Amino acid sequence: MPNFYHRPLTWLFWIAALCLDAVALSINNEGPFASALGLGQLFVVSGWLVLGRSHSLARASWFVALLILLVAPDYLIPRWRSSMHQDVVWPHVLALMTAAGTFTAFATAVWAAFLWNVSIPAPQPPRKPQYSIAALLGWMTVLALSTTCVRLADFSLLNETPRHLVSGSGLAGAAAIFIAASIGPHRESWLARLLSAIGFIACIGVMAAAGVPLEAAAVATGALVFVVVWTIVVRIDAHRQTATPAIPAPVSQLRLVVDDA
Repeated sequence: MPNFYHRPLTWLFWIAALCLDAVALSINNEGPFASALGLGQLFVVSGWLVLGRSHSLARASWFVALLILLVAPDYLIPRWRSSMHQDVVWPHVLALMTAAGTFTAFATAVWAAFLWNVSIPAPQPPRKPQYSIAALLGWMTVLALSTTCVRLADFSLLNETPRHLVSGSGLAGAAAIFIAASIGPHRESWLARLLSAIGFIACIGVMAAAGVPLEAAAVATGALVFVVVWTIVVRIDAHRQTATPAIPAPVSQLRLVVDDA
């Protein structure tokens, strides 16, 4: 896997995250530890959906797959424990995860565009758009899964808890600003850092003003710590990749024969 050698710390980070997910599910899938891990991963994938350099189909696929994986414990565990169950929890969880992920992606895009305008943009390699039948089939599959998730999700709980909605929006906004300021396509400057710090503190203030219980505050702190650690790992890998000189590809013997001829 060549990508592993280019970004080994990122791959090791996600392997460790999967191990922590397994531990959290074995302890309590609804506890603060599992909730913080799931929310932090949702913030990371939502920001990466906008700012990632991989193919857009791959980013969208990982986003939809993560939504399904986050809802899977609330869907499977009650069925495994008892046959007498009611599907009242996982539709609400799916709605919350969908709303949180969508808002985080939107806030990340908005803040990245804002930083792009107030600072000197970093040079980006040219990208040639390519479309294939496989990509079109993949987008159709992602769209079908997305519409199914939206159709099955129960968004009624969002209307009943406006304070929690405002608090969650502040948390998602803080995560989005941190991701956009850390890996966004802009050159770092004192103005961009100052504005990002002000925006981050303002979002935390909105979350605190809306009222955050102690357990929810622990979950929010854990999710932000996950985002911070991920951005640090990504930046270290990116710095190592740019600092390592490129190894020239070996010239084949056939090319030498042709040149000599």
